[in-house]
Amino acid sequence: MHYKRSVFRSLAMVTQLGLSVLTPILLCVYTGYLVDSHFGTKLMVPMLILGVLAGGRCGWIMARNTLLQEQKEDERLRQQQNAGQARSGISKPKQPSRIFHEDSKGGR
Repeated sequence: MHYKRSVFRSLAMVTQLGLSVLTPILLCVYTGYLVDSHFGTKLMVPMLILGVLAGGRCGWIMARNTLLQEQKEDERLRQQQNAGQARSGISKPKQPSRIFHEDSKGGR
């Protein structure tokens, strides 16, 4: 169960990472193109550089947050497993045998 969840989470992270890196680049290039065509400036290259830097930053932050979240979840699962193991080690005290009690009374 944990394996399937991990695979789907990784697939979602790769998809989100790609979109979060690509979107700022495309937006900055499009904005640079519009400004260049409207005002006749040469702003495309600086906007491309800005888009790459913004996309890299978004990707870095998203990857870092995802890894921190996975570490917290792994720690939580480890604590649950340790708590389950600690509880399973506790047992009821052994009850005295009924046969022993009857024999000690001298019944037979």
